[in-house]
Amino acid sequence: METSDHVLRLVRKALDEFDDTPLEVAVRRAVRIANLVGDTKYAVRLSLDLKTMGGDRETNGEISRMLMEDPSTWGSMTGPAEQALKAWMNDRKIEGSDNIDSHSLAELEFWDNQLGDLKESGERVDYETDLNTRQRTTRILARTRHLTFALLCSWERRLDYSTINESIFDGYRVKVDALLGDGVPDLLQQFSAVYRRLQEAADSAPDRDVTEELSQAITTCRRILKAVVDHVFPARDEPSADGLVLDDSKHRNRLSVFIKQTVSSDSDRALIDAIVAGLYERFTAIDKMTNKAVHAKVAIEIANLCALNTYIVCGETISLHALASEQQSEPTPAGGAAAGDTETAVR
Repeated sequence: METSDHVLRLVRKALDEFDDTPLEVAVRRAVRIANLVGDTKYAVRLSLDLKTMGGDRETNGEISRMLMEDPSTWGSMTGPAEQALKAWMNDRKIEGSDNIDSHSLAELEFWDNQLGDLKESGERVDYETDLNTRQRTTRILARTRHLTFALLCSWERRLDYSTINESIFDGYRVKVDALLGDGVPDLLQQFSAVYRRLQEAADSAPDRDVTEELSQAITTCRRILKAVVDHVFPARDEPSADGLVLDDSKHRNRLSVFIKQTVSSDSDRALIDAIVAGLYERFTAIDKMTNKAVHAKVAIEIANLCALNTYIVCGETISLHALASEQQSEPTPAGGAAAGDTETAVR
């Protein structure tokens, strides 16, 4: 999937040049954009306006499947491709009959121009029939033009919002990557391995079982989180003040104690605890899903969220540790208490 910023540039180019380009060009651009943003219904719907009459039926179906984000819904009778075909047929229905005008945009414009030329030359005398035909063509072209323009405006609004979010996350990512690079440099490479595994799973589904890729990705996420916890709160033999075991295998306990010791605000601590708890719940959910016949797309989506949450939790944890270390290194004011270890509260 392309970045929102890249697709937004395509949308704005299509809008800026909309009135200066042939309708068929604008529709082809819109099909491309719909395909990039995963808008299957309108990718297929607009592609039907481009398809000429006839052709091999199997090939025509294959072309539509190429534009579908999830081809497995093909033939479901209620999927986006079927919705697109129904909408197209309603738009193309010829008034007063059960027939549809199935000409492509190029064919419609060709015949419209031909009728205009024949009228001017005086070779056609059935003006009423020609007028009805040209009116129908004009309506079809106008509806297609309006739909295409409305879709482009909708995508521009959506993608403009997305690019803001991407900008915010990119700023966070740069900060976290720098902290991980300083504290636990091997983790950046491990995160890349996770994303590669998830991409392999997405590319393979639904043609084959992707359980192995998902299991390996989530196992790596667990190792990454443990490595971060080992860095900020190494294992120790003695339990916590609350009696929690803090040995090497209990990295969740150690993370909980670390957060309690470094975050002074009850509300902030509760929020971070909830995020951490949610991540561990996702780990458990993925374990259950990989042991059952769960739809690959659903499992991949949850695994992607799990990887993203792992990154966020690791970033938050490393940030807390860095802030605590900075405060410990600050000079102690005259008469003040000496700085402690990781138990120093930073919030």
